[in-house]
Amino acid sequence: MGRRNIREAGTLVALLFAAAAILDASAANAAIEISTKPTANMNCSGGVCMPTARKAVLNVTDLAAMLATGDVTIKSDASSKDIEIDAALSWTSAQRLTLDAYRSIAFNKPIVVAGTGAMTITTNDGGSDGDYQFFRRGHVEFWDLSSNLIINGKGYVLIRSVHDIRGNSNVALARDYNAGRRIYQKTPIKVFESAFEGLGNTISHLTIHSRLSGDEVALFGQLIFNGTNYAAIRDLRLTSVDIRGTGDQQDVVALVGTNYSGTVINDYVDGQITATGRQSFVAGVIAFNSVGTTKRLSASVTVSASGDSSVAGGLIGYAEKFCIQFGGCFGQIEDSYASGTVSIGTNGIAGGLVGESDGGTVLNSYATSSVSGGDGSFVGGLVGSALDTPQSQATPITTASYSSGAVSGSPLSVVGGLFGHDEADSTNTSLYWDLDTSGVSDPSNGTGNIANDPGITGLSDAQLKSGLPSGFDKKVWKQSAAINNGYPYLIDNPPPR
Repeated sequence: MGRRNIREAGTLVALLFAAAAILDASAANAAIEISTKPTANMNCSGGVCMPTARKAVLNVTDLAAMLATGDVTIKSDASSKDIEIDAALSWTSAQRLTLDAYRSIAFNKPIVVAGTGAMTITTNDGGSDGDYQFFRRGHVEFWDLSSNLIINGKGYVLIRSVHDIRGNSNVALARDYNAGRRIYQKTPIKVFESAFEGLGNTISHLTIHSRLSGDEVALFGQLIFNGTNYAAIRDLRLTSVDIRGTGDQQDVVALVGTNYSGTVINDYVDGQITATGRQSFVAGVIAFNSVGTTKRLSASVTVSASGDSSVAGGLIGYAEKFCIQFGGCFGQIEDSYASGTVSIGTNGIAGGLVGESDGGTVLNSYATSSVSGGDGSFVGGLVGSALDTPQSQATPITTASYSSGAVSGSPLSVVGGLFGHDEADSTNTSLYWDLDTSGVSDPSNGTGNIANDPGITGLSDAQLKSGLPSGFDKKVWKQSAAINNGYPYLIDNPPPR
């Protein structure tokens, strides 16, 4: 299918040192609640506030008053475990707020450091499997770039714009930024080898129009391992993007062109991505994921790849997993979703979530994207093509996922409700597609090239909305008629309301 081999020697070196995946977030049911409710079951002494019961409340006005005169540490314990921000907080003094969680922190409302104050965010301080996460309106905002920010022991330089990003420094986006004043002719950040923290903030109207063949067209061109650190991009929202590539063999995408073993987590993209050149990888969030860690990603994008032999996905264009003997496998897409439209030209590959999966793993993910393709193309509601190649030493695995968007192609294309093309030895379990909305109503046509592909089931629209399908974990998935048009959605990665 004209797939371009862009692996480099450095990738294999990185694999030898690949780290474990980012730990699961645990945002729901936090035990210490910062809200407008009266303070209860909290003991604040000497600037340290700790719970006296499993469930505790710290009134946000009480907290703001303490920050006016001194540093404050809020610390959960083995009983309370988590911290949840459920009310907007702002202070103008030079004091530091420390959120020290035994396990996780959920930011549901904004925190604004309006003066020269500082913040420390710590998770898994005694616990495990925790993370910090920004939900809906939740974000952290700094008004003074000289303020101090520490996250899990790592210091960050606060930045205000795309121009301030440096490839070898840990940076955090201090506030929302409108990038629409400039049309970039090439990728702003060619190579990135450190940590970028979005803090739940937004870069809007990013516009890149590139004619350079064989190049990445994205905010970040490449995420790399520099021998010491794995590059990471997390907690960033890119809205109203306009990304266009007209050259051949380009990676055209909003966030990351090529992810070499880096981490991309808790990121969101909306807008349009267009490629007209041949043999390009095109997607919403990552164009080419080379054994990188991806989790809780989402996109609502219009993706168009009209050039011959291109690969397009609503979330990720090409996803590669690599296995090392006694070292494990690396490269998994987890707890993610895509919506919008994906279209491909002749001899291409298109999937609502992933274009092409080379031994990749897709877990607890879904696509509501409409997908279409031209002559000679593979078209699938979730994945365009799942391959099992000797080079990756990995078998494609797709589990507990579904698609509901319209899927179509020309008479000379291969179309399936869930997969366009699937290797016969793939491992598929608890997979579903919507027989009604997809337009693929034949129950045997979950995969375009294999009739009755095991592990894939067609459900009517009513069935898919009537309750969680078999194999969907209730700790991961929820369902409500008022959310996601009634389809199942991810608890830790909910769709916009």
